[in-house]
Amino acid sequence: MTKLNVNQKGRVAYIYTQDHTKLKKIMAMGVLPGMTVTLIQKFPSYVFQVGQSQFAIDKELAENIFVRTSS
Repeated sequence: MTKLNVNQKGRVAYIYTQDHTKLKKIMAMGVLPGMTVTLIQKFPSYVFQVGQSQFAIDKELAENIFVRTSS
């Protein structure tokens, strides 16, 4: 997700982490492969939208979410 630009949409390709706590946190936000996400801001934290919900996460967690863009 860290490669997205602000206001850019992408589809979650995969989530990669060996930390089960991080994985549960990401999945609890509804971030699953195939879901569309929109990055709203990058600083001071990564704010993104999934469906009608917005979430703020730190860069470390955002780096575990790999997103494919349509462009």
